Amino acid sequence: MTNKKNLGIAGLIVLAIAAAVLIYRDTRGSKIEITSDTGDTIKNYGIEMTGDGKVEVISMDEQKLPPAPPLVRSTDFSNTLTPEIKKVVLDNLEKSIAAIKSNPKDIINWIDLGIQRKQIGDYEGARDAWEYAKAMEPSNIVPWNNLGDLYHFYLKDYKKSEENWKKTIALKPDYAQGYRGLYELYSYSMKEKASEIPEILNQGIAKSPEAIELKVMLAEYEKSLVK
Repeated sequence: MTNKKNLGIAGLIVLAIAAAVLIYRDTRGSKIEITSDTGDTIKNYGIEMTGDGKVEVISMDEQKLPPAPPLVRSTDFSNTLTPEIKKVVLDNLEKSIAAIKSNPKDIINWIDLGIQRKQIGDYEGARDAWEYAKAMEPSNIVPWNNLGDLYHFYLKDYKKSEENWKKTIALKPDYAQGYRGLYELYSYSMKEKASEIPEILNQGIAKSPEAIELKVMLAEYEKSLVK
């Protein structure tokens, strides 16, 4: 009788643990792998269950990352850098690549790689590095900001520039540079949207009253309308 009770209690414990694992997976939104040094593994609904293992939570965000852009690219780009300055930039580029190899999950390393690639005139390489950084940490405004400028002035993809500037503003509504980026985009390259400039600048002024440059831009725009 005692053995039957023990078996019954053990069964309840197993069921409780299994239920807890499923609830944990649902609330975390992550894939759970239970691994063990033993070779006996039972797979059930995406959960690997072993006799004596440990639980490892793997972030779903990591699994959704696109492939990392290649680190080896040509450095022969036309730009106005002097040979001395170019050597410094190439040295910094090598340091950025080494940092990524050492810690590929650090977003700062990818942002810095984009900066170095942009400085030598590799705008596509800068784009790839910053797009990857954006995928790594979508709430970080730095890659969105950098891409807004890059797509506008260097890659001439105005729709993507607009997308990145708007996302920059959405992430940090009091960031004056986001409004300035849209102002420049609509003033110089997407003139069909110039009528939206007052609304954009007024929104920026409301969110960041200390941003004097936005008030100056608005005054200049209104002055340009007077004939």
